[in-house]
Amino acid sequence: MQTREMVAVFEERLIKAMKESNILMLDALLAEDLIFTGHTGQMFTKADDLDAHRSGNVEIFEINPSEQVIIPMGNIAVVSVLLEISGSFFGNTEVGFFRFTRVWKEIGEGMQVVAAHSTQVVS
Repeated sequence: MQTREMVAVFEERLIKAMKESNILMLDALLAEDLIFTGHTGQMFTKADDLDAHRSGNVEIFEINPSEQVIIPMGNIAVVSVLLEISGSFFGNTEVGFFRFTRVWKEIGEGMQVVAAHSTQVVS
């Protein structure tokens, strides 16, 4: 059973891996059967996410988390976090705020994201 602090550590690792396009770390943190729904409603798999980082189609310049809420529930945890992101996404440079909801599952000694959803926050 994980604690808020343990989940926060895995969230930090994920954000660092996203910013650095660290394929090995992303591979370890994302579940094989990951379901990710992006802010446009398009669904992505783990392979899609890794390929986007590997090819350079996703390059994150800055990513700053805030308003993080972590709710542990047995061997899973639900996280809601607001991320200010700037980067290049499939040839388009974008800057904005996105709220992510992620479901983390305890896997052995670690955790992996099994589901995620993002929504662009418009002011």
